[in-house]
Amino acid sequence: MSGLIRQASALAVSNLKSIRRRFWLSASAAFSVAMVVTVLLGFLSMSNGFSKALLTAGAPDIAIALTKGAASEFASQIEMAQIHQLDAAPGIARAQRGPVISPEILVPVDGHDRSSGLTSSLSLRGIGGSGLEVRPGITLIEGRTFQPGSSEIIVGRRLRKDYIGLDVGDDARFGLSKWKVVGIFEADGSALESEILGDLTTVQTVFNRPNQIQSVRVRLSDEDALARFQSFAETNPLVDLSVRSEREYFASMAERTTNLILYFGWPLAIVMAAGAMIGTMTTMMSSIAERRKEIATVRVLGFSRSATFFGTWAEAMVTTMAGCVLGLAFSALVLNGWSASTVTSDQQHIGFELMLSPGLMLQAVILSILIGAIGGGLPAFNATRIPLTVALAGRD
Repeated sequence: MSGLIRQASALAVSNLKSIRRRFWLSASAAFSVAMVVTVLLGFLSMSNGFSKALLTAGAPDIAIALTKGAASEFASQIEMAQIHQLDAAPGIARAQRGPVISPEILVPVDGHDRSSGLTSSLSLRGIGGSGLEVRPGITLIEGRTFQPGSSEIIVGRRLRKDYIGLDVGDDARFGLSKWKVVGIFEADGSALESEILGDLTTVQTVFNRPNQIQSVRVRLSDEDALARFQSFAETNPLVDLSVRSEREYFASMAERTTNLILYFGWPLAIVMAAGAMIGTMTTMMSSIAERRKEIATVRVLGFSRSATFFGTWAEAMVTTMAGCVLGLAFSALVLNGWSASTVTSDQQHIGFELMLSPGLMLQAVILSILIGAIGGGLPAFNATRIPLTVALAGRD
């Protein structure tokens, strides 16, 4: 075994020293691997960042009620009579003014991207009097909250950062309506920072949606309150609403969109990986063709087939892993923390940041190892089949 290791190491060092004669070919193979790693980590970090933004938005002690059968708020229509029945529902936390309930409506409005100037669809949410109480993660960092009954709004920190006309004191125009921005809020980087909040009644009036309610958020009184509230809302024929915890609601939304991102990302990465394997194989074939006489000579001197295989295969792995390291470094320095946004299947605009993690990087490393192992394996095997007569005859 020690002899095999010494022989393979000696051949590997010799092969690596000869790379300078094929520098550009080897560099192109490494670059192709770096591109595979970058593209894969781009999609994986996008999925991870989007998922984190939604999952951190959901609170376990907040429940959201929608019309039965509605997969999203846009498909939900709740009558005021149903909401009135919730006043007596068990499991709801109560304040001095009554149960902590927030009827809400979500309206798509146009925003102008700060960097490109392009128009995007944003989410303006009209919330009831307890709207901020059912959003415990929100903290006002600038200005004040809106006055009930007024055309005032508060804007998520991420939206203020990414879109023009949403600073405190600005008059934001949504269609024919004008809204005064009076505050900026943050929510620990969650998806809540991608919304604009205003008074429910004003939003209904301005957008001509009288009495229209799409969802109801409630604060639960204790850990076991969700089951009691669900039972009341789903079995009472006067209510007949579907209830989930806010965390569960956002988790289902995250799963649908992150799966869609990964369905695009992994197939593209695999196709690119196949191209990188071919590139690695081409590079190694060129290397072996250039050193046929050298390889045959060391075989005559007593080097085994196994040592020849591993010594040649090491060159492919070094080239591949160099590309992997380059891709990882680029992704960590450029992609990690990159601001992005998307529109969910529920037609809600969500801003988030790309987030790398050790687990995602490990996936990229494993894919790179497979590229090197497969792309370098066949050429390395061919190197062991070079006839010894090539060395003895003194010709290639």
